[in-house]
Amino acid sequence: MPRIKFDNPAERELFTAKESWVPVVLGGVPVALVCAALSLVLAYFVFPGDSSKLVICVLASILIVLASRVPHIIDNWRTDVVVTDRRLYYRRGIIDVKDHVTDLGSITDVTIDPTIAGRVFGYANVRIQTKAGDDDFVLKEIKDAYKMRQVINTGRDELEQASQPPAQGGPRR
Repeated sequence: MPRIKFDNPAERELFTAKESWVPVVLGGVPVALVCAALSLVLAYFVFPGDSSKLVICVLASILIVLASRVPHIIDNWRTDVVVTDRRLYYRRGIIDVKDHVTDLGSITDVTIDPTIAGRVFGYANVRIQTKAGDDDFVLKEIKDAYKMRQVINTGRDELEQASQPPAQGGPRR
């Protein structure tokens, strides 16, 4: 459940998005490979025949991998994106909380930019462009990004139709 409070209590939530966990996990793979290689080098050249030091090297490697992923895990865990019938809300962080609220009517374009891994695992970066231009931002590694774009575009179109004056009667005869 998102921890975002809407500006207007009458707003309806249309879509909730989270960052994908896949990049958090995949990002640890290079660190794990380097640590495993270092453990093997230490075991073979520095501590030959001493299995207790090899176990310590492997445990240290595991701790290094986990420690390198903690900031990414926390960022992922504390990121919320909510699209309502009026606005897009984006909140990230625990101590240094960043809030971003954009009216759907001010959004001019939503661009989806998946990586190769994102195409395989179903996540993508979402670039939000606004009328102001200097208020553009990117939502990183969002699950269901294409559905999110569809919800934003539909909500934006509904707002645009609701703001237009009703059609006048046709020409009189």
